[in-house]
Amino acid sequence: MDSPDRPHRNDTHRQLAAQSIYQTKLGYPDPGRYRRTPPGEPTVAELVRPGDTVRTSYGTGGIVTAVDQAMFTAPTGEAFPHFTIVVVPPGRCGRYPDQVRHCLNEYVAVDGRILKLFEASNDEVFVVERARPISEPKTRSILISG
Repeated sequence: MDSPDRPHRNDTHRQLAAQSIYQTKLGYPDPGRYRRTPPGEPTVAELVRPGDTVRTSYGTGGIVTAVDQAMFTAPTGEAFPHFTIVVVPPGRCGRYPDQVRHCLNEYVAVDGRILKLFEASNDEVFVVERARPISEPKTRSILISG
């Protein structure tokens, strides 16, 4: 049982602004400040493609296997599109079991940057290496000795 002079630990999260849809469902206050891709600018799906290698500002990342669009409806009723970037750890090849897939959720593109939908979060995704287009041939070296 908590002592009367100490607040209950579950009440401490109510002081912080929500940084994700999940946190709003947990009861974090949602100040209603969201990012949106400006009209005419590329979306996350146009900035990140399967095969690209990405990393996040918080130290995760991997090779992109999919980029999926989703929609968040704010308490005001306004809809905000956002993207989930599905990644697997580098070095994995072949089929990807569900346990090695990781989802980078709720991202939007703003001024060429890939940022979280909620403005309270400063998480960002960076493209580290672009996937080589399928049409681009693999480079080969031939050693000629004489």
